[in-house]
Amino acid sequence: MINQIGAYSLYICLFASVYLIFKSYISSKNFEKKIDQTFFATLSVQLFMTILSFFTLVLAFVFSDFSNITVFNNSHTLKPLFYKISGTWGNHEGSLLLWLLVLTFFLFIFFVSSKKMNVRYRILTILFQEIIILGFLLFILFTSNPFLNILPIPDEGLGLNPILQDPALAIHPPLLYVGYVGTSIIFSASLAALITKSVDNIWASHIKNWILISWIFLSVGILLGSIWAYYELGWGGFWFWDPVENVSLMPWFCLTALLHSIIVLKNRNVFHSWTVILSITTFSLSVRYRWKNLFCSIKACFTISKKGR
Repeated sequence: MINQIGAYSLYICLFASVYLIFKSYISSKNFEKKIDQTFFATLSVQLFMTILSFFTLVLAFVFSDFSNITVFNNSHTLKPLFYKISGTWGNHEGSLLLWLLVLTFFLFIFFVSSKKMNVRYRILTILFQEIIILGFLLFILFTSNPFLNILPIPDEGLGLNPILQDPALAIHPPLLYVGYVGTSIIFSASLAALITKSVDNIWASHIKNWILISWIFLSVGILLGSIWAYYELGWGGFWFWDPVENVSLMPWFCLTALLHSIIVLKNRNVFHSWTVILSITTFSLSVRYRWKNLFCSIKACFTISKKGR
């Protein structure tokens, strides 16, 4: 029952995303001067359904529901409650669902907190952000669904990788994801500001807080991950520190440069193009390994279909 609730919630999110893309595109084309109330209602439904879906997966881990293949592969009954919960995002499928949750949450907060900004700018930001959300929803539902069933239901799970059972690593991914996903709002808002020709010091004052929040969370996430990688993996060995921590440094460098650039734009009204370029680059680097997973999944699907023939 829990699996069905989680899966159906994602499909409702999918329909909401398609509707919002269509609605925002039409509204931006018509240069509407007022935002329709259906935007708030649909964004609220989408956020609620994403939260519901994520917490059904958390409950499946807490109660060791081994009818769920994700729980079976990443948990067992003797695991402490803390690591059962952290096991929710300690795997590919669950981490993608956490990404989706942060994406929808950030968009909702942006919509509520940007009432003083230009209407077309807000609508276009919703449009670009919903395209990203739709991409993740399709990826989750058709290649990395965390709510697939397994029959017959096993009595025990395979458990979580021992090196992942660590307090630092349990807290590290959510912090890192908030930093990563925060760059999506910056990216969407930058494109919207570019189209509406509002890349100026007023826009910089509005978007600076989003950049700062993303930078803080990404910095703390990298710090915790680095501490874990050092005492768990050491400086040598097969991984030579941790590739996940290394790949997160690239968007951090760009985000740091973007933070300096947005401050200059706010105070001196210069670096317009440079700020937009850094916003796009930071987001591209943040989702680089997710696109790699997507292409690997597509390749695997083609390989399986060819073998079936």
